[in-house]
Amino acid sequence: MTSEMPGSGHNNGPPLDDDGPVSTVRTCRSCKHWSAPSEREERDYEYFRLGLSRRRVKRPTGACDRVKLAPDKPLAFSATVGEFSCLNFEAKPQPPVAIPRRGGFVTIYDGDQIVWRGAEEDLPEEYRDD
Repeated sequence: MTSEMPGSGHNNGPPLDDDGPVSTVRTCRSCKHWSAPSEREERDYEYFRLGLSRRRVKRPTGACDRVKLAPDKPLAFSATVGEFSCLNFEAKPQPPVAIPRRGGFVTIYDGDQIVWRGAEEDLPEEYRDD
């Protein structure tokens, strides 16, 4: 007979089906004030980190002009890495969701002349094959 505590999961850990609290990542990478380093700097560092390049590369840093390290200190400009976090965090707004178009681009000819061109779903009824 085993004595299990209520709510204990496998190996005395939390139950696997229990959803924990949703935490927001409060790092510079997800802050609207932060300017990211160039893609090339990040790519070069990743190659170095994975051992694909022998050339030493410094960790890429972005820039923020609104870093706040303590509640009573003024805002400052600083070079920061994406994983850094400060007290002046504001989440980036979510990008608008683009509505995907389903069809391709269609060009309809009548002899040598173009009669109609556009997206497949905008095709006029007179040119549709049912």
